[in-house]
Amino acid sequence: MNPQALRNVPPSSRSYHQVLVKLLRHNGLPQLRKIIDKTLPADLSPILPLLLDDDLKRILSLLIESGKAARVLLEIGRSELKPILDSIDDETLVAVCRSSASDDAADLLDGLDDDRRDAILGRLEASEGAKLESLMVQEEETAGSLMTTEYLALDEEVTVAKAIEAIREYPRKDSFFYVYTVDSDNQLVGVLSLRNLILAGPEAQLKSIMVQNVVRTTIDSTQEEVARVVARYDLLSVPVVDAQNRLVGVVTVDDVLDVIQQEAEEDLFHLAGVGTSDRATSSVRNSFRMRFPWLVVNLATAFIASSVVGLFQGTISQWALLAVFMPVVAGMGGNAGTQTLTVFVRGLAFGELDLRSSWRPVMKELAVGFFNGLGCGILTALVVGFWTGDWRLGVILLVAMVFNLMVAGVAGALVPLILKKFDFDPAISSSIFVTTFTDVIGFFVFLGLGMLVLNNWPL
Repeated sequence: MNPQALRNVPPSSRSYHQVLVKLLRHNGLPQLRKIIDKTLPADLSPILPLLLDDDLKRILSLLIESGKAARVLLEIGRSELKPILDSIDDETLVAVCRSSASDDAADLLDGLDDDRRDAILGRLEASEGAKLESLMVQEEETAGSLMTTEYLALDEEVTVAKAIEAIREYPRKDSFFYVYTVDSDNQLVGVLSLRNLILAGPEAQLKSIMVQNVVRTTIDSTQEEVARVVARYDLLSVPVVDAQNRLVGVVTVDDVLDVIQQEAEEDLFHLAGVGTSDRATSSVRNSFRMRFPWLVVNLATAFIASSVVGLFQGTISQWALLAVFMPVVAGMGGNAGTQTLTVFVRGLAFGELDLRSSWRPVMKELAVGFFNGLGCGILTALVVGFWTGDWRLGVILLVAMVFNLMVAGVAGALVPLILKKFDFDPAISSSIFVTTFTDVIGFFVFLGLGMLVLNNWPL
């Protein structure tokens, strides 16, 4: 057993592991089959890294029987999955591929080195190997890489009675949600729900009851676009077509949910300048390696802000209270910029913003920044005025706050839009650049106003 793996597994999974091991020791295969059949892949996956090689092989054979093997393996983190795949012989991996959905099998093989992948594909039947190879050659993070080629498509001339019979004979009922209809050229022409089939007369042809306006996605659509389609139309699966509108696969909702979770995690990590594989349980070395580069970038931008402050050393030495309230202006600008940034990153991710018509949202954020700055500035001016008795300082803070929060709104909107325009992920450490803008502008305006006041109304 891997001690590091044991430390990273929740206590509930450790107890589950103990139950499975006891059943294995007592050869309780019927009970093990019942447990595996009733347990979701995500709940089974933490157990595999805890098993010894012999126990792992026996559990895998049961997972293969249930058709869950590839899905369970794919739920395991990459760092833990590699040693497990290395310990599994080629014959077992071939059985895993044969028992699993084609998209899951392709994803699993994609994690192997080229020689071993070719060896596994060579052991599969020609049609199975060709199907998996066609999925693996698809561009990553597209509908083609997400889809499964196992779906039920019937000719539009088929009757309802024959369609129901085909459904009964369909082998993978666990991933079956809709019946798609195609014409003689395999072009997608319609879709039917099971409810429509059951309610229709047995002699009716599918083309007379199908929905012709089918929501679909193309094979080269990004996975984010696929997720938006599924979420917008509340679909359980979405058909994938090629450039000639021929049905080539189906993306099911479970894969879309994985994409949504993955994208949300990536955006969360990127906004903070952290690598997507960084975890609370990661080693010191890995966390350092992933975080340090962005901290260096942040350090460089901090020196830019410091250089602006350095321009006003004489002013600060004459009016020490300016140094006390500098963090107020910069901090409020950074927070306001992060608010706008979060809204715009989400809008870009969900297709709510278009680069060609984004000037309206940018102008809206400028107005929001003005009113937020005015409100916060008035409160700040009152507090500082009564606190210090120097109302000039309160007015300076009010003006600086209004100006900086307007800059924060525009920067929080433009930074992700500019990154998107140049095909960068708009979430990648945008907050560092936005904070740099608000710090530099905030310090410059606040201290510049202070210098102007000192020159005209000396203390």
